[in-house]
Amino acid sequence: MKYHIQVFAGLAEHMGGPMITVPTEQEAMTITELKGLLSERFPEAAAQLQSAFVAKNQVYAAPEELVSIHDEIAIIPPVSGG
Repeated sequence: MKYHIQVFAGLAEHMGGPMITVPTEQEAMTITELKGLLSERFPEAAAQLQSAFVAKNQVYAAPEELVSIHDEIAIIPPVSGG
């Protein structure tokens, strides 16, 4: 099974591009578990991942919400501007 995840801004630089594919044995997991899996796979992005927002099917998802391999998933780091 594979999660297909859109990645934005500085995270894309650390994770190899704007679209990543992550193989896993789990068909569903929480947002928190997904962030943990990605932090293990991309340790250079771990700090940014912890504060990033996750969207599931174009709606922001809570940390305990489940995502599956069938969902559209996007990870958006916090952005500051001046």
